[in-house]
Amino acid sequence: MITVLVIVVSYTYILITILKMRSTEGRQKAFSTCTSHLTAVTLFYGTTTFIYVMPKSSYSTDQNKVLSVFYMVVIPMLNPLIYSLRNNEIKDALKRHLKKIFS
Repeated sequence: MITVLVIVVSYTYILITILKMRSTEGRQKAFSTCTSHLTAVTLFYGTTTFIYVMPKSSYSTDQNKVLSVFYMVVIPMLNPLIYSLRNNEIKDALKRHLKKIFS
């Protein structure tokens, strides 16, 4: 809980600083960076919170194994993708790929 509190306090200060910026371009770039990091942190802590908050009555070993694999393997694999989405070329390539899949 202490690390989550530190992250929340830090992002509060960062948000206040970003909102004080006069340049819209600088503000947008700062929000882009914060969004990437916040997405990674939310995935990481969200999974952990879900594991600890899950009621004991619905406790399933298989469910716990899946969550553990997600927490230990999937989230670290997603981090490079999350941070690379700040690059416009990668965003465009991902949009084209998703458009092919869903059309």
